Amino acid sequence: MDILEIIRRLRDKRRTEKITPDHVPEVDLMGEINREVKNELNELYSSGKIGVTRTINGKAIYVRK
Repeated sequence: MDILEIIRRLRDKRRTEKITPDHVPEVDLMGEINREVKNELNELYSSGKIGVTRTINGKAIYVRK
């Protein structure tokens, strides 16, 4: 994941939609980073490289051997 590329992509989207100013709000950046991380985790889980288990406070991720 390339953070700078995400920022550029979000900025370009704002420009295309003629949103000014075209700087990227932190909340939008963090939301996109979160989406990309979740997508990658889902791919790793689907390919069997990681596992997920429930804990008292949520979930934990572990590497499968």
